[in-house]
Amino acid sequence: MKPLTRLLLASACSLLFVPPTLADKSDSSKPMDFRSNSANMDEYRKLYNYVGQVRMTQGTRLLTADNVAIKQDAAGFSKSVATGSASKLAYIKQRENDGKGWMEGWAERIEYDDRTDKFIFFDQAHIKTSTDNAKGEVIIYDNVTERYQILAKGQPIPAIGKALPAQPAPAPHPAKPTGLIPAPSKATLPSTTAPAISNAPDGRAKAVISPGK
Repeated sequence: MKPLTRLLLASACSLLFVPPTLADKSDSSKPMDFRSNSANMDEYRKLYNYVGQVRMTQGTRLLTADNVAIKQDAAGFSKSVATGSASKLAYIKQRENDGKGWMEGWAERIEYDDRTDKFIFFDQAHIKTSTDNAKGEVIIYDNVTERYQILAKGQPIPAIGKALPAQPAPAPHPAKPTGLIPAPSKATLPSTTAPAISNAPDGRAKAVISPGK
């Protein structure tokens, strides 16, 4: 690739994956390197298409895909679509907010909206974080809250600006049997063979012996 072409790609790619709050907040100050086999850019309509072995890096963030298309709106926000294939998924990796772990995501198509800082993974969607490993047909991931939501294919996508629900807490594990037999109660059980008791006129208890016993 000619140096001038690479320079234009690197400049135009500043529209791609640059959210208001990056997953690793230091990424925004890092230089961006964007490479692809070819690129088509329409500055008038703010459309940018990168084709073939697309690779973007910025700080801790890495994106690889077969193709990336970006559309910038009048306010300067952009939406991007990274596509792969069923056999070669598009891929994104970035450091988590606390800097201790990584978020990785795979899908046949990855959409990103930098106004809301959310990814949507479509088809063979899979994300892995330091605490979760989730798969589904569609997964929405919020970079700010680091929450995600799994949807079935064909299920309506929630409003992109809506906060994602918290992941459900893990189901409590049932108590494991200890194999110990509980100790018998100390209470004295009534005997089925003990004779009945009645009170004598003088107030003393005495056994009542039934005839024939």
